[in-house]
Formats: sequence, structure tokens, C-alpha cells
Amino acid sequence: MSRARVVIVGGGFAGLRALYRLRSLGDRVDITLVDPRSTSLARPSLPEVAFAAKPVEHARFPLAHAVTRSGARFVQRGVDHVRVTEHQVVLDNDETLPYDFLLLALGARKAYDDVVGFSSHGYSLCDDEQAPRLAQALDDFTGGPIVIGAAKSVWGTRVEVPHLAAPCEGPVAEIMFMLDHELRRRGMRERSSIRVFSPGRIFFEDVGPTVHADIEPLVTQHGIEVSTGKVLDHLDDGSVTFEDGTTWESALSIVLPPYRGSDVVARSPRLGDERDFIPTDTTMRHLDAASVYAAGDATSLSMPKLGHIAVLQADIAAAALRQDLTGEGDVPEWRPEVFCIANRGGDQAILIYSNTLFGGDVDLTLDGASAHLMKWGFDGYYFHTAGHLPPDLATDGLEMALRVAHTGPGHGST
Repeated sequence: MSRARVVIVGGGFAGLRALYRLRSLGDRVDITLVDPRSTSLARPSLPEVAFAAKPVEHARFPLAHAVTRSGARFVQRGVDHVRVTEHQVVLDNDETLPYDFLLLALGARKAYDDVVGFSSHGYSLCDDEQAPRLAQALDDFTGGPIVIGAAKSVWGTRVEVPHLAAPCEGPVAEIMFMLDHELRRRGMRERSSIRVFSPGRIFFEDVGPTVHADIEPLVTQHGIEVSTGKVLDHLDDGSVTFEDGTTWESALSIVLPPYRGSDVVARSPRLGDERDFIPTDTTMRHLDAASVYAAGDATSLSMPKLGHIAVLQADIAAAALRQDLTGEGDVPEWRPEVFCIANRGGDQAILIYSNTLFGGDVDLTLDGASAHLMKWGFDGYYFHTAGHLPPDLATDGLEMALRVAHTGPGHGST
């Protein structure tokens, strides 16, 4: 009996999670993972690269060893496009990889070029080039007004999901809190204002009123000014200008760029929606191609764009693919939720767990050293195990948050 050919494109959270789930199929599958990078990037560690002197090498680990020790083949190439009707992945050297099943974990493209003036006047931390660049800018910073925020993203319409103006503002929170901490440590906070903008009608659109009630006092406590409904127009030397015509003075402008679908999807007929994200059903199967699955930020269904959601989707996709191949196993129900831990500088962090965006009734925070310890444990485990998640981390974290949330007044902090 021939082995089913499974190609996974992308070696981040979703791609590696799916690989590790599928390897138990053993000789029934021939798995190939394709990625243009030689290393996987642990994006949750990038704020520490920018603000806490963490070496960028500690935010990435070699992919080849992680993939081959799982019994799969690693191909370090870019993908040019996918021929959906021919069941072929076309690499950037024109080589083709045939597949019986394809799992796309391409991530989203951070469109820095869409922000006018970014290359000359802006900084970010969304990848391992931008985070060290921001760290250097902070080393050179001598004080003045700082502006932080997310550019507005626009989404497709094929899949019904909440359309957030900013797909993930957790990094914005990490930037503003960690920057405040670092400036205080350097004795520079009094001569450095911090202003934050959000394109959404509220800051953190993806959580509910309880989380907002817990976060807002922290923002005030740290002397940070937040303005909503501010859509970025362009950056200049010394200023940030918005579509409403207002301009803020800025000596350091830190921007999360808009999210766009992958260029691979844009070059592949019948693969993406009008914004080049991949439309799937709730089993992560492509709406128009039964042999194609997708997981993570590349999907239309992923909202917000969050590592935890990428992992949930990878688990579903792997289970559905297993069922296709063997007729066995159950496919988990798609139950999206926001679960993240944002560093606040030093030994402080805030855990956020909420499903109110999706009609649920859970909306909790855990703030303090315990959340920071969980963040440290997650990042360290992920790095040292080459993309595995700590056993039961999410469950333990949620149980802790629930216990804290029911202790009465002052819940949500330690």
C-alpha cells in the first residue's frame, strides 16, 4: 500500500504543531515540511529581544533537525505558488512537490511597505530583523515623545468572522508596558511620553469588559495615553499623521504593520479570498479544495491573529486529515478563544483569557509574577524542545485564572 503524500508549508506554530500531531501515523504517510527559512521563529520572544536584551538567537531554532527527527523530510525553499487542480506545490526554483493532502501554515504577511514612511522613520518587532533594529533604536534613544500603535488591516468576506481593525494588539500592550519599564530603569521616563493609538473603536477589540476593567488602571498607572479610532496615514521624521488629519509629535515611532495574506496565496489561483487569506470551514478544510487544509494566521477564519488560535486550528486540521487518511478519530470542535500572556517588564506579566468575541462568557486576567513565570516557562519550553508546547500549559493557566477570578474584590491580580 502506497503512503499518502502530505506536504506542510510553514514551520511556525501551526506547521510544527500539525507535524507533531501527524507523525504518529508512521508509515501510512510521507510528510514533507517546506519553509524558506532554516530556523523557526518564536515570535512571543521578540519583545524581550527588543526591550530586555534577549539575544535574537534565543527566538529561533533550527528547523531541519526538528523536522527530520519527527520522521519527515525538510525542504528549505520558498514556495512560488500552488497548483490546486494538479495537486502540486511549485517551489521558487520551479521544482514541484506533488501531494495527496496539503496543509498550508504560511502565516500572514506583515506589510511594512504599506505604511508610508516606515522604512525611514518607523520601527517594529514583528520579526527577527525588526526586533533587533528596534533594540538598537532604543539604545540610541535620549528621550522625547514616543508613539506606538497598529496600522489598520482589511479582511476578506468569504468566511464569517469578527473583522478587527487591528488583528492582534497584544504586542502593542507588551511594547508600551515593557518600554515604560525600561525607560524607568534607565532614568529616562520623566522626559519620555508614551502615546498609543488604535484603529479600532476600542483598544483590545477582541476581549470583553472585565479584561478592559483590569487593563485600563494599569495603563493609567504607567502614565500611558491611549487614543482609539486613529487610522495611521504616514510617518515622517519627528511625527505620525493619521487619516483624520491630526499629527502627533514623535521621536520614536513603533508600528505594527497591516496584515495581508501570503504572496504564495496571491500567486495561486483558486486558493485565497479577496485579501489573499485562505477560506476554510471549521474543520480547516479549504472551501473549494477537499485535499487542502490551512491553519494559523494564513486562514480567513483566524481572528484575531494569535499563536494560541494557530495551535487550535492545527490540532483540528491534523485530526481532520487523520480522519481522511484512516477513517479514525474525532475532529475537535472549533471553539476559538483569546489566550495570551503579555510581558509588562521585569518580573510582571498579564495573562488574558477571553471568548466574549465569539459569544462566550469567559473574560479573565491574571496579572503579576505568576503570569510572568508562565510566560517564561512557555517560551523556554518552546525554544528548547524545538516547537513543542509545555504539557497542559493552557489548561493549567486557565485553571489558575479561574481560581484567581473567583477570589472576590481585586480578582485578576497576584
